[in-house]
Amino acid sequence: MGELDRLVKKFEEWLERGKGRDELEKRHKKLESFQDIKNDVKRGKISTQKILEIFENLYSIDNRQKPEVKRKIESNPVIAENLINELIYQGERGNKFEGIIANLENLNLKIKYITFRQISEILCLFYPDRYWIMNKGLNQSLENLKKLGILNEEIDLDDSSNYNELGKVVEMILDKLKSNPSISQILGRTPNFYDADMFLWYLKDFVKAGFENDQFESKNLRSNLLTHYFSSKGFYFDENLVKAFYSALKIKGFVILSGLSGTGKTKLVQLFAELLCPCKKCHGANKQPNNESCNDCTHIFISVRPDWRDGKPLLGYYNPLKEKSYESTPLLSFILKAIKNYENYKNHNKKIEEVNPYFIILDEMNLSHVEYYFADFLSVLESGRDKDLWSKETIKLHNFKNELESNDGQKIQNEIKLPPNLYIIGTVNIDETTYMFSPKVLDRAFTLEFKDVNFDRYINDFQQDIFNDEQCQKLSEELLKDLKNIKNGKARFCGAIADKEEIKEAIEMIKNNKIVNEKTISKEIVELNQDLQPYDLHFGYRVLDEMAMFIKYATEAPDVVGRLSKKEALDFAVLMKVLPKFHGPRQKLEKPLRKVLTWCANKFADKGDNKLEWISDPSKDVFVEEIEELLEKYDNKKGIFKYPRTAKKVLLMLKQLYETGFASFA
Repeated sequence: MGELDRLVKKFEEWLERGKGRDELEKRHKKLESFQDIKNDVKRGKISTQKILEIFENLYSIDNRQKPEVKRKIESNPVIAENLINELIYQGERGNKFEGIIANLENLNLKIKYITFRQISEILCLFYPDRYWIMNKGLNQSLENLKKLGILNEEIDLDDSSNYNELGKVVEMILDKLKSNPSISQILGRTPNFYDADMFLWYLKDFVKAGFENDQFESKNLRSNLLTHYFSSKGFYFDENLVKAFYSALKIKGFVILSGLSGTGKTKLVQLFAELLCPCKKCHGANKQPNNESCNDCTHIFISVRPDWRDGKPLLGYYNPLKEKSYESTPLLSFILKAIKNYENYKNHNKKIEEVNPYFIILDEMNLSHVEYYFADFLSVLESGRDKDLWSKETIKLHNFKNELESNDGQKIQNEIKLPPNLYIIGTVNIDETTYMFSPKVLDRAFTLEFKDVNFDRYINDFQQDIFNDEQCQKLSEELLKDLKNIKNGKARFCGAIADKEEIKEAIEMIKNNKIVNEKTISKEIVELNQDLQPYDLHFGYRVLDEMAMFIKYATEAPDVVGRLSKKEALDFAVLMKVLPKFHGPRQKLEKPLRKVLTWCANKFADKGDNKLEWISDPSKDVFVEEIEELLEKYDNKKGIFKYPRTAKKVLLMLKQLYETGFASFA
């Protein structure tokens, strides 16, 4: 018996118990009520009261929004009556959903808070054998189907053009419900799409409980296991941020985590590095490794000091007071250890299991000017990779032809190349004691912001996940296997960005995959770049390659990390690789920021809300109070944006621009 068959069997049992019976009765009454209203409307017996009854019974309208919807309908009942008449006219003819939505737009039948989600619910209740419901509340249900291996691709429920994609899933479920005679017997009729919707809502809570009790035979490890691992350590992070962090690190090898102090940026990096570290000390409870004395550790923690003015605190220096002597540092010793590990694998045919990723953690990276003490690294990181995946350019250590002996007994060459198994992660707090990053630094890295906090979820989920040693070991093995980026039996680590064949695959992927309104990912990127070109804020081929690789990796990430949808991946890519270039006064940034905000918005973002017309029309004036109002209600309003993370950052930058006359990404 397959997983879906087992779920349908459990659904059958649930329908016969108290909670299931109550839900079935409630839905049965609602369906009957809508059929009566539909028949009355067809006979010309329509009234404002019946229209209100329709919208009051839609679960896709938030209870907080229903009073406003009621007020809108009572103030102009004709438009609501025309909307319902048109839906019944179109539904009787069995017209396609996308055609119905387009027709409603053409007829200008718009009511505040009534979107394609509510239209899909009304159509389903009127014609349950023809139409299904598209509600973003089903995200968790679809995620659960992915965990069980029933569903492969993510479906973006914020985009009405994915209605037919969702339909394939709903039809698959409906076929299973119809093939179970007991369910037809309980329902007293043949199952329809409204029953399939009930199954999906049932699926949200049941599958979560099933995973906790090991009831399912999922082929893969639990999805998003990395996020749950952090939670087991007492640190809550947004799942999509963790997914983006991992994919960015895998590609570039240089990631900056910035944002609010106390959100766990440093702990995320430490826990991640310790999880992948072979050193036994890193896996003891509440123990922090001493990197200077532990030869097995594959990570080093460096606290940046405000008095750093050049690279000497990181890489050391030639000591002229001692003959041919070099004053080394813990970081240089660590880099040499990473180099030796990769050389042994590459040149001495060591097993692939013996080569490891090495992590440099730079804490409070902006306590000093990054451009001063980190300049050597910034140049080398952008030099590209050679055929063996080493950095093309070298970091100069001294000017002697022969090796120098360091204070700790090591032989120090005059220059070193960075190996592909070396990763640099910086953490940044933005306050009056720190320096702002220049666009140059932000452009060199993938930059992730940790600003949003969710106290409710943090309190409710606090250390709900418990990991034993065996689970940690399995998670570590899965991550190491993926992070090594093995191709043709060779470990490439973050050097894969130099693989032209893989870049070509990534470009093909964004060229062929549709994302919104039948547009491909590449079309969306091209449009954004064209919007920015008049303001000299467009981006080049390197950024496009990195964005394409990020989207590819983020949408194909291992199950233990979890995958981003294509739209979410593009949202993160623009946020991390395009917006960091924005830095300057109002005269320079206002128009391009407004252009980016319009690009982020859904096609009909302002329909039914005249206050938001400035989003889709950059020529319209906007006041800082309007931006503040949108930000205050952002969780409820973000559905108007197809790329909500980028849009929120743009709104914050616009607010800063109008208040101070200057804005920057950092």
